[in-house]
Amino acid sequence: MRLIKHALLTVITMFSISVNAQENQTIMTKEVIVTKFLNGFNDSSKIGESLALLTDDYHFTSPTGNDNSKIEFIESINELANVLTGVEIKKLAVSGNWVAVNYVFKSSIKGLEESTGNEWFRVENGKIQESHLIYDASEWRKVFENMKK
Repeated sequence: MRLIKHALLTVITMFSISVNAQENQTIMTKEVIVTKFLNGFNDSSKIGESLALLTDDYHFTSPTGNDNSKIEFIESINELANVLTGVEIKKLAVSGNWVAVNYVFKSSIKGLEESTGNEWFRVENGKIQESHLIYDASEWRKVFENMKK
């Protein structure tokens, strides 16, 4: 009887560990969420998956402007999508709810083929709540001004 109880307890414990492991596999880490978001800019067929990682009230700031919702952000990057050719992540660090990423964003614009950026992402409950992009925007401001015309 004692052997049966021990065997039953072992089976229940193993089952519980297996279920927990499967549940944990479906939860993305903050690092994976941000990486998946940025990788969507490398493959236009995956941009929808990237944008799905943003909250509806996502807040984006950069040297060239601010967006106060996911919809505003999508509208802002619409034209940029025509010239952006990819993002190459160089370094990534996680601290609490924040993920800092150093990356090179690439474009088809002569003279701006590669630009280095640093972006801070706040991730909560599996979604990107806000991000703050820092880069040398002196030449990019001209590009954005021409896009508005």
